[in-house]
Amino acid sequence: MTTEMSLAQGYVQAKSYIPYDQILLFGDSITQFSAYQGRGFAFSPQMQDDYVRKLDVLNRGFSGYTSSQGLNVLPQFFPPSHVAKVRMMTVFFGANDAVLPPGDQYVPVDKYAENLRAIIQHPVVRYGGTKMVLLTPPPVNEYQLTAFDLSKGVTPLSRTANNTKLYADACREVGKSLHVAIADIWSAFMKEAGWVEGQPIAGSRGIPENPRLASLLIDGQSKSIMNFSNKEAPEKQPVHFPPYQFAEDA
Repeated sequence: MTTEMSLAQGYVQAKSYIPYDQILLFGDSITQFSAYQGRGFAFSPQMQDDYVRKLDVLNRGFSGYTSSQGLNVLPQFFPPSHVAKVRMMTVFFGANDAVLPPGDQYVPVDKYAENLRAIIQHPVVRYGGTKMVLLTPPPVNEYQLTAFDLSKGVTPLSRTANNTKLYADACREVGKSLHVAIADIWSAFMKEAGWVEGQPIAGSRGIPENPRLASLLIDGQSKSIMNFSNKEAPEKQPVHFPPYQFAEDA
């Protein structure tokens, strides 16, 4: 054993290593790119700020993934209980599942709901007693999507607001049936957009690049946590390590 390793082990033993419990943000590209701050406010950094020195907030977003692919990778990144305790995990899928067939990301809405149930009830999640927060998929901006799809030679639209709504409805039903906290992002965006049934959505799925939509996302999640279990709210968490006035010198 090297001298450096001996010193390191002695330091950990003497200082009583303090592990941080975790919050995992699990989802598709909306989650992966939620740390992007090029236009200001962003979701992931706000979550990290809310829980700084209390819980570690880790981004486990996978761009382009559907709920089926997410279910497959879940046990590959979810830490064993002896490594870390995951206090809470957000689950944010559906935007890609709702691609219209024959799109290669298409997942039937019944299968999507089945996947959400499997994620929530997965042994790696249940074993550690992780609290779950389901986020409904957001609406689709059909104005913007039309131009995007046409530029790629895709006709008709790859996604529609009405079809995506079916996935948001299914997500809510899964949450209610399993008594899991639900952040109804769909409804929050609809309220913000002043949407009327039958009209294209006057909003955007581009949450990572849209500060206002990112703000709605964090507000919706915070309210769902508070309504379901306010013990997980940031202000309820103890702070690790004392203020500098009471911290010991090395």
